[in-house]
Amino acid sequence: MLKEIFRHLKNTQCFVKYKEKVSEYNADALGIFITAGIIVSLVALLLEFVLLRTRDFWCVIILLVYFLIMLVVYRKNIHEHVDYSTIWIYVVQIPVVILGIVMGTMLNADTKAFSILVMLISFPLTILDKPRRVLLYVVGIVAAFILMDTQYKSGTLLLHDILHVLIAGMVSFTTVVFVLNDRIENVEKSQMFLTDSEHDPLTGIYNRRGGEEKIKECIEDGIGGTFILLDIDDFKHVNDTYGHAMGDEVLSAVSMTLSSSFRSSDVVMRMGGDEFVVYAPGLVNYFFIDGKLQQLNAKMREITCASGKDNITVSMGAVINDGSYPDYESLFNEADSLLYEMKKGGKNGFRLQDRPYSEIQSKAYNKQEAVAKARAERDAASAEEEKKYKK
Repeated sequence: MLKEIFRHLKNTQCFVKYKEKVSEYNADALGIFITAGIIVSLVALLLEFVLLRTRDFWCVIILLVYFLIMLVVYRKNIHEHVDYSTIWIYVVQIPVVILGIVMGTMLNADTKAFSILVMLISFPLTILDKPRRVLLYVVGIVAAFILMDTQYKSGTLLLHDILHVLIAGMVSFTTVVFVLNDRIENVEKSQMFLTDSEHDPLTGIYNRRGGEEKIKECIEDGIGGTFILLDIDDFKHVNDTYGHAMGDEVLSAVSMTLSSSFRSSDVVMRMGGDEFVVYAPGLVNYFFIDGKLQQLNAKMREITCASGKDNITVSMGAVINDGSYPDYESLFNEADSLLYEMKKGGKNGFRLQDRPYSEIQSKAYNKQEAVAKARAERDAASAEEEKKYKK
C-alpha cells in the first residue's frame, strides 16, 4: 500500500496519460461540490433564521447566491470546457475559502475559527490533481488564514487557531494522499477496461465499437476529413492456403501498415474480418490524398505470405468529406459503393471521390428517377403490346 502511494507521489505521468479521464472526474466532482454547496448554504440559512441569528447571516446569503450563479455557469459551460475542469474546481473553491477565512478572522475576531477548518479538511478531497499542487493549495489556505488571523486575534485565541489550522492542514494533505492513491488506481483500471473494450485484441487498433464512436463524434462536430474503407483481396484464399495463423499475421501486418501510414490523431479501426476503416480529420486535399492512397497501396503489396510466395493486395473506397456529410452511415455507404466498383473492376487499387453530399444525393435521386422512368416506359410498352394482342 505505502509503495503504491509513494509511486503515485513520485510518478505524476498518470495525470498526463489519463488527462481526459482525470478531467471528467474533476468535472463531475465540481458539479457535486456546487450542489453540496447549495444544500449546505440552504441548511445554514435555515439554522440562522430559526436558531442562531448570528452576524454571519449575510455571509450565508452571499454564499448561496454565489453557488447558484456557479451552478448556472457550470451547466452552460462544463461540456464545452471539460478539459479545464481541474482549473475550474480551484477557481470555484477559492472565493469560498476566502469568505471562510474572513468569517473566521475579521467577522468573528472574538471566537475560535471553525468554518475554515472544515473547508481545509474537505475541499482538497474533491480535487484529483498532482500531489504537489494539492499541497500548495493546502499550504496557501493555511498561510492566508494565519496571516489574517494575526491581524484580528491575539493571545491564547490566536495560538488556538494557528495550532488547529496547522493540524487540519496536515490531516487534510495526509487524507488526500491516501484517497488520491485509490482514485488513481480506479482511473487506471477504468482506462484499461475502456481501452480493452474499444480496441481489437488481435491487431491493437480500434474495434468497430470504439472506432465508429470516434468517427461519429468528428462528423457530428462538422470536422471534415477523408473516410477510407479497405478490404483485403482474396483473404479467404490466404486462410484456405496458409491457415488461419497466417491469416492473423496478415491482418496484424495490414493494421500496422495502416497505423504507421496515418497520424496518431487519425482513427484506424478493424470493422471485422478483413475490412478496415480509416478516418483522417483535416485531410481534404484531393491530390495529397490520391498520392497517399497510392503509397498505401504499394506498402500493402510488400506484405507477403509464406516467405514471399504470395503478395497481399487491397481494394479501397475513399470519400473526401467536406463537412457536408450528415452522418457515419452516409459516408460508409458511399465508400462501400466505391469499394464495390474497385472490386468489380479488378481489385488491387482504390476509388476516390470528393463530391459534396448534396451532389451525391442528387446523383442518387437522378438514378432512382431514371430507373422509375425506364420502368414506367417498359410498363407502358407492355400495356400497348397487350392492347394490340387483344385486338
